[in-house]
Amino acid sequence: MRHTPLALALGVVFLSTAHAESLPEYTADTIVVTPTRVAERSAAVIGDVTVITAEDIAAAGQTSLLELLQAQPGLEITQEGGAGANAALRIRGGNSGHTLVLVDGLRVGSATVGTTPLESIGLEQVERIEILRGPASSLYGADAVAGVVQVFTRQGRGKPRLSASLGGGSHGLLQGRATYAGEAGATRFSVGAGYSRTDGGFSSARPGTWGYHPDDDGDEKRSVHLNVEHDVNDRHRIGIGGMANRDTVEYDAGTADDIARNDVNSLSAWWKGRLSDTWTSQVRVGLGQNNTENLSLGESTGRFDTDQVQYLWQNDLSLPVGSVTASLERNAQEVDASTVYVRTRRSVNAAQLGYLGQWAAHTVQASLRHDDYSDFGGHTTGTAAYAYALTAAWRTSASYGTSFKAPTFNDMYWPVTPWYQGNPDLQPERGRNLELALRYQDRADSLGLTAYRNRVEDLIVYDWLTATMQNVDRATLEGISLDGGTELAGMHVRASADWQQPTDDATGKVLAYRARRHGTLDVAKALGRWELGTTLVASSARYADAANVQRLPGYARLDVRAHYRIAREWRALLRVNNVLDADYQLVSGYNTPGVTGLLALEYRAE
Repeated sequence: MRHTPLALALGVVFLSTAHAESLPEYTADTIVVTPTRVAERSAAVIGDVTVITAEDIAAAGQTSLLELLQAQPGLEITQEGGAGANAALRIRGGNSGHTLVLVDGLRVGSATVGTTPLESIGLEQVERIEILRGPASSLYGADAVAGVVQVFTRQGRGKPRLSASLGGGSHGLLQGRATYAGEAGATRFSVGAGYSRTDGGFSSARPGTWGYHPDDDGDEKRSVHLNVEHDVNDRHRIGIGGMANRDTVEYDAGTADDIARNDVNSLSAWWKGRLSDTWTSQVRVGLGQNNTENLSLGESTGRFDTDQVQYLWQNDLSLPVGSVTASLERNAQEVDASTVYVRTRRSVNAAQLGYLGQWAAHTVQASLRHDDYSDFGGHTTGTAAYAYALTAAWRTSASYGTSFKAPTFNDMYWPVTPWYQGNPDLQPERGRNLELALRYQDRADSLGLTAYRNRVEDLIVYDWLTATMQNVDRATLEGISLDGGTELAGMHVRASADWQQPTDDATGKVLAYRARRHGTLDVAKALGRWELGTTLVASSARYADAANVQRLPGYARLDVRAHYRIAREWRALLRVNNVLDADYQLVSGYNTPGVTGLLALEYRAE
């Protein structure tokens, strides 16, 4: 599965973009939050944004959040095995730590490694996902160098209803979920739980890889969520919400009983008020957690827990032309681990100001933010963007933005050992991004073309001579993204293609695990009671090392799905992933699933 399947797959993608895109997220009525921090029509904001709605999630029928994200434009996934295994998400060729993940506006990732374990978040509690490609530190602070993925948990609307599903499939797969949500008077609520398990069906590691053990590596996930919001009156609302995820995954570390437990939790309370006809305000207090523990033969081999207590006060003001957003934030990070870090706490205080204005054919968007860290000092970032509507359907835009990634606790405060120690003198990585875009939207047809160049300096890398991390490298992330969709012969078609060149400036080599070309294609059609669909994910070759010696061949993976409406409130789902049994690696030395199937029965009260 090298060059020819990839060429054929991308050829289909290119043909499918001839009429452009009919994705729900690009319709004028779609409301987005992530690009400006304020609910706005997607047609009004400037940015490369994808919205995955509840309807999209249900139609996709995937079993995990990672599988859903892998089929989105501009995103690349690596994973060390099957369900629950350690994974990384990259946007536009950036490092995994260059993507900020938020859940209902909260950071829930690890302060020790600087990423969020998306593989441990149960998809059953997710109502909506917004993906913002490009720098967003001027909106959200550290780590939003290449983009932001914001997950919104389920909310209650309308008459209280029960929805549930139960299914099984390959390798002992069993999954179930139940949600009860709706409105009771002035109160909206959603409460639910989910469970899934699989035997895995294969060893995560391949023979010759460190820690390889020839047993099947399974995964078990449990999740719960709760959201309650109450209208005090017609101007004020209060609410509380959160989620809890426990993921227990088997992996290879030399024995038949190596497991990792990963918890991803959030809890927040908020007030939202309309103080005048032109001024709305909100206050939110929340806790984001990522707790990880590794065990071998029943004994703990390492524990790393992160708590992030977060405070937000945001004010949105309507002006005669446009709107202004001003916010103050605080994030108190604390690490509790089996490793004795040199320092276990730090705080971040931030102030942010944003503007969005639209008149005639012109749109202006700008934001400015200053983050002050208690350990390495302050950092200011900004973004300015301008768009011009050429016609009612065509719009062109240009933007420039800066970003930064904060050093992690592992980078700065790991204790002294013979082979490694933290470097408390590290400074943030810094990015400067320029992009140009052209977009078309006409009812069901839409098309997006974006060219970008992101220079990232002071990259934090391991230095063998000093046995610590240093700000020494630079990288250039540049490329062109094309995404589109249409209704063609009664079929709903969505497609994307990315050409990128993520390069180490010092060596001229392509950064590890980045493909120069990758693309997606999704085709769906309704036939009476049937809803049929197929998804193609294709990638060119990637290198597994910085020297570009170890080459992983390209691949094309095809998934198929079918929904059948049994009755008004009942339907069945049949899904087969990797239906052509492509043999490929996302990480060198680790396997990926072959053909896997799921059969589920779903109930949705009307």
